[in-house]
Amino acid sequence: MPGNSEIVEACRLAFTGFENNQLGPLLAMVAEDLVFEFPKSLPYGGTYRGQAEFKAFWADLYQNYYEYFYYDAHAILDVGDHVIVPVVARAKAKNGKTMENEHCFLFRIKNGKIAYGRIYADTAKGRDILEGMTIHPSKASA
Repeated sequence: MPGNSEIVEACRLAFTGFENNQLGPLLAMVAEDLVFEFPKSLPYGGTYRGQAEFKAFWADLYQNYYEYFYYDAHAILDVGDHVIVPVVARAKAKNGKTMENEHCFLFRIKNGKIAYGRIYADTAKGRDILEGMTIHPSKASA
């Protein structure tokens, strides 16, 4: 029986209810040596290492690219050493363009913390709404 109830609840708070998303509890469940990946086909993509870079990823989204980026989970699947969260995302870029997109968060759990994370997304939709915006260097390690 999977036992990631705290992480499942943190995901529920972070990824349900669109504008009611609460990222704080999820950030608290991140391991100090987290590795988080986002496709490099978007300017903020890359590999983020550790809590500080993971937080910098989210800050970069709002500082440089999006007025908002909200999620609503289709499900939160606790499958032992992984938690999988397919979501619908709604975003408004700083240039006023909006997007609705499907994403899937994959989290690997180790010692009760999120040790690895990756977002699977249709990055072409994200790239299209950022068209014409100033591109800022990613804060990723690699």
